[in-house]
Order: sequence, then C-alpha cells, then structure tokens
Amino acid sequence: MNTSINRSLISFGRGLVLVLAAGSALGAGGAGIAHAADAPSVAVTYQDLDLARPADARVLYTRLEHASRAVCADYNTIELTRRAAYERCYSKALSDAVRQVNAPQVLALYQAATAQHG
Repeated sequence: MNTSINRSLISFGRGLVLVLAAGSALGAGGAGIAHAADAPSVAVTYQDLDLARPADARVLYTRLEHASRAVCADYNTIELTRRAAYERCYSKALSDAVRQVNAPQVLALYQAATAQHG
C-alpha cells in the first residue's frame, strides 16, 4: 500500500486524492513509523463532481469521511487507548484530505461538522 511517515494525502491532479495512514499519527510512538510502507491508503476520486455545487461538495465530503474511516479501521475498537488512536487517526486523515482538495464548499462542510463535534 502507499504510505507516508505522517498521516497525509497525496493529490494526483484534479479529481483524485489518496488518503493515507501512518503509525505516528496513531499514537503508536516510533513503533509504527519504521514500516510506514505498510500503512493503509484509499484513493478518492471526484472527477465526476462539480465542487462549486453544494450537493457535489457534500458527495465528496462523504467520500472523504468514508476513506478516513477505512484507513483508520484497524484502530476502531472499544478499547479506550485504541479508540483514542482511531479518533486521532480519523480526524487527521479527514482534515488533511479536506485541505488537499482545497475546495471552499468542502471546507465549509468540514468546518460545520467539526464545530458540532468540537
């Protein structure tokens, strides 16, 4: 799988981003960093969307939420320390993805969602 030392995503031009996970963002200390190449990743396409349209921005935001959950799924348990790692992983993946897409409508959705939870 594609990876990064820190949770991030890589843009592959207009219409595709790759959401990545890595050990350092998961609270795993240095243990997860040594093999960052094993971190999960999810490609998110949006070539079919017009991000100036609120409905399409919402579709992309939902895709980014799903991708963020997917790359952090291994940490989604009821065990408190792993659950906290999942929450950090998910939050970082989603914020990085929204920032990378760089679309005002998607950013507004993210800010509204984080204001409700924050």
